[in-house]
Amino acid sequence: MRWPVRALLLAGGISAFGSQMSMLALPWFVLEQTGSAGRAGLVFAAQILPTALLGLLGGEVVQRFGPRRVMVCCDAARAPVIALVPVLHAAQVLSFGLLLGIVVVLGVFTIPYLAAQRLLGTELTHDDAVAVTKVNSVLEGTVNLAAFAGPAVAGLLLTTLSPGQVLLADAATYAVSALLLSAVPAVGSARGTVEAPRGLLAGLGYLRGDRFLGMAAMSSVLYGLLFRMLWIALPLLAFRRFDGDPAVGGLLVACSGAGAVLGSITAYAVASRFPPRLLAAGAAVVIALPLWVLVTGATLPWLLAALALSAAAVPVLNAPYFTLLTTRVPPVWRPKVLQAVITVNALGGPAGFLLAGFLIDRAGLDPVLYLVAMVATFASAVFVTAAWRAGPTPDTGKVVPMNENAPTVERTRAETAAVILELYRAALDNDALTADSDFFEADGDSMAAFELTVGVLRELGVDLSVGAVFTHPSPSLLTDAVLAVAAGRA
Repeated sequence: MRWPVRALLLAGGISAFGSQMSMLALPWFVLEQTGSAGRAGLVFAAQILPTALLGLLGGEVVQRFGPRRVMVCCDAARAPVIALVPVLHAAQVLSFGLLLGIVVVLGVFTIPYLAAQRLLGTELTHDDAVAVTKVNSVLEGTVNLAAFAGPAVAGLLLTTLSPGQVLLADAATYAVSALLLSAVPAVGSARGTVEAPRGLLAGLGYLRGDRFLGMAAMSSVLYGLLFRMLWIALPLLAFRRFDGDPAVGGLLVACSGAGAVLGSITAYAVASRFPPRLLAAGAAVVIALPLWVLVTGATLPWLLAALALSAAAVPVLNAPYFTLLTTRVPPVWRPKVLQAVITVNALGGPAGFLLAGFLIDRAGLDPVLYLVAMVATFASAVFVTAAWRAGPTPDTGKVVPMNENAPTVERTRAETAAVILELYRAALDNDALTADSDFFEADGDSMAAFELTVGVLRELGVDLSVGAVFTHPSPSLLTDAVLAVAAGRA
């Protein structure tokens, strides 16, 4: 890998490790100062709240300023923000309300970071699917390793250092990450003449218009939901089936973490051997099947193996999935599409925690484990179906003939152009449009583009991605694209 890519990966690892240390140090700081578990929980909620309320704005930010600049600014801002906690505490001016405000600000600067990170990796590797998958697998590995080791290291540090000192160490990791990223050369995606999409919901609209990405996004939300439920269920599983042995609870969680790290290594190793779509589909199956072991009376070794195998498949799915999310989508749409997926997934996390707690209280552990296995199976089936229907050709915003029942009526260019012009006028509700009218200047948006693709399929028998409308943003250009497909299929 070239230096810019290595710098991105190293910065991501350092930043993630510091963040995971704070996951223990911040609530420990609150407990040490107030002794209140409720206030420690509020600190967690305050950090998640910005994503719930402002998540889709992250796409606007990345689109406007570019992924590299966003990452540098986010890390450079998070360093002094997290350092404020011990500094203000030492000055004896840190109230609990002020602490919550600091944590909210920290969450705001975290919102666009993940999307920017994945997009920068795609730009630095010039949209090469294999290289992008390898970069994503390393990023998955750094996050999983940080989640596995960061809290443990923080725990060791807290035996000799104060929580405030650990938070200062976290601030240092953000500063180092910002310096590394500032050395990465600026890279811009080729945008051509296509105007950037407008509106906070544009990314969600694009997902709705792309059948594969829409179904895959729904699967990823379900995975996020079920794994949060599983995190709640695992300690109770150890308590109920193994006589409340805390060591067993630790083993169950540790095996999941170790499996995720191993899966990241596996994803990197097999990235060049399988297309991203097939690699992700295979991993989806492996995620679900081992979870059925949890509903049996399996012994501890079998439970540990099942959890490790299922967890290992998650990064093997995520790495190519993020590759498809970026390389399949036209460059100007990537920030909003990726941020939309990340935001929806983030909202599913708290729902999983709340649902698991409610069901365990009302129905017990076993029904929840059955529900986890069933939801995983359904999510995997949806993802595999989406991958199968997507076909072997990745969609990068070009037209793709997919409708086998297309009309066989031959049309001249003038006839095809007339049909598309009428579809344009109907979708944009503007009868004054001409063959050279620009889609974006006519206030076109993702929903209008989706309506156009449906009309082209219905009237002309050609199945277009929504991205095709954005890369051929006039009736004349779209006519050329449709005719090129028809000629290739004749």
